[in-house]
Amino acid sequence: MFSILRTFLFLGVLSYAACSPLSTISRTPRSAPPPPPEFELVFICNLILDVPDDFFIVTPKWTRVPVPITGGNWTTPEGKLIANVVTGIGGEWGKVDSTGTLFVDSVYFVQFVDDKKYAYSYLDGYGVPNLSDNGRAIVETDSPKYAGLNNITFFAPGILTGELLVSPHWAPINNLG
Repeated sequence: MFSILRTFLFLGVLSYAACSPLSTISRTPRSAPPPPPEFELVFICNLILDVPDDFFIVTPKWTRVPVPITGGNWTTPEGKLIANVVTGIGGEWGKVDSTGTLFVDSVYFVQFVDDKKYAYSYLDGYGVPNLSDNGRAIVETDSPKYAGLNNITFFAPGILTGELLVSPHWAPINNLG
């Protein structure tokens, strides 16, 4: 009898106790999430890859796939040439895990056609081997004309057709310099 009475008293104390500060969190009206950013197509990266038929490094965790970048360029969305890939340096050092997911890891350099300055580009992401990837890219350059490309994380999905990787580089509109 006393245990039932104690239980009711305990529950009564709880129901009249001050609310926890955490309990007000769920009662606080929530604002709508911010709208997604709007993106603008800045340039298109075209890379020519020399995909190996037999050079892979197989480890217990994944298969490393070194892929030389043998050419390519950047163009405007309208197709005007902006820069050419500098060959002989850089490449793709991606890997494929046991589930078949490709993890992209590329570094390469381009030279702008108008001011002859260079840019470093790093691309990473994930995708399906020999098909497509969802990538992000960064660009670093000392070109005054293309300085607006610095400090932007580009959304750079890629589609591989044969040995040509086409990767449009999109940036949030309000991030362009």
